[in-house]
Amino acid sequence: MTTPLGKVRALGSAKSGTREFLKERMTGMALMVILPYLLVFLIPVMNSSYNAFLDVISSLWVAPALIAALLLNASHMASGMRVIIEDYIHTPWKKYSFLGLNWIFSWGIAVVSSCAVIKIMFANI
Repeated sequence: MTTPLGKVRALGSAKSGTREFLKERMTGMALMVILPYLLVFLIPVMNSSYNAFLDVISSLWVAPALIAALLLNASHMASGMRVIIEDYIHTPWKKYSFLGLNWIFSWGIAVVSSCAVIKIMFANI
């Protein structure tokens, strides 16, 4: 019979996690800067025509910032979900499966979205 203290001792101390903690905070702060910048450009054209919206997205002031926001958001999302998966899923094969799916989903969405913005950017040149 194992006591609750014995179960905790078997897990060991964290000894890591500072990098992930700082990464979450830094990506969060960067998103707090870049998203209002994008909103300044995107809110005025929300009720405009499709072509006007594409013109704004394809501008050199918006497209790089939008790609940066997509990549930062993917990193922030993957990091946050990683912490949740590591904390609440204890079966090793499930944990690693979900961690892999989390990485594939987060970065897959980022790559597809970034490619779409690049396509829009170069289609209007």
